[in-house]
Amino acid sequence: MNRNSGRVVVCAVGLKGVNFVRGLLGEGIRPDLIFSYDQQDDMSQSFSAIKSLAEEISSEFVADRYPHTLEEDLLFVVGWQFLFQKITKFSVVFHDSLLPKYRGFAPTVTALINGEPQIGVTALSPTAGIDVGPIVGQLSAPIDYPIKIKAALELQAALMVSLAARIYSDWINGSFITNEQDHSLATYSIWRDGSDYEIDWSQSSSAILRMIDAVGFPYSGARTSIKGHVLTVEDASEVKDLKFEIRQPGKIWAIEKGRPVVVCGSGLLKLNECRGPDGSPYDFRQLRVRLGRVI
Repeated sequence: MNRNSGRVVVCAVGLKGVNFVRGLLGEGIRPDLIFSYDQQDDMSQSFSAIKSLAEEISSEFVADRYPHTLEEDLLFVVGWQFLFQKITKFSVVFHDSLLPKYRGFAPTVTALINGEPQIGVTALSPTAGIDVGPIVGQLSAPIDYPIKIKAALELQAALMVSLAARIYSDWINGSFITNEQDHSLATYSIWRDGSDYEIDWSQSSSAILRMIDAVGFPYSGARTSIKGHVLTVEDASEVKDLKFEIRQPGKIWAIEKGRPVVVCGSGLLKLNECRGPDGSPYDFRQLRVRLGRVI
């Protein structure tokens, strides 16, 4: 296909979207048109950042959840949460997993909570089903724990850029092809809400730590409560376990330089950084306290 017969269009939101647009520019690919929209729970202020990038490179920018594109356009979609009214031949959606595993919502969060040894991205042609479309390409990378969600998303954004550059080249050369997924291998990641940010202290310290790291910035963070006040746990680390005659998860065992050591279902977790309801650092002073569910 001849490059002059179509535009490069990007629909991007979130931290991944910002990094994706920056990455395209680093690869020498300048989008002709960029769509985005503001997300209420986006702590990274990605909408403003994407708009600024578009202005810097003199690309047309449109704030719209339901963009319209032309049949010959190469369309890259990153982090989008709304349905498209029309799907064109060269529409490419980037999904944060190695499909057919983790179809659905927040796949990276789910993968990190599960302790997957690698994460990746899939470029697929969108269809009516949830992430069931034919695959345009995939890339993966190994990861080590602990790893925070921000680092994982940045890694995936870099993988998306590399994959996009390859797809862009294929599009120019007329070799844009797809391959069907093996649907028998499909697994699913269900949507998440506020309850999924609550720490379950009955779990193992390693599982809780993965959860804390998986829902941190740019998400709103893992939560627990102390004396009726909501705490956001931003950073934690595992410490050597002790053999309790009666194990009672959620109780603070010790306070080390203002950092509480909390009993988990198995293992101990030190909370290195917590913030109170007003966002200020929380100072632990009382030992005999139990952390619990957010009410």
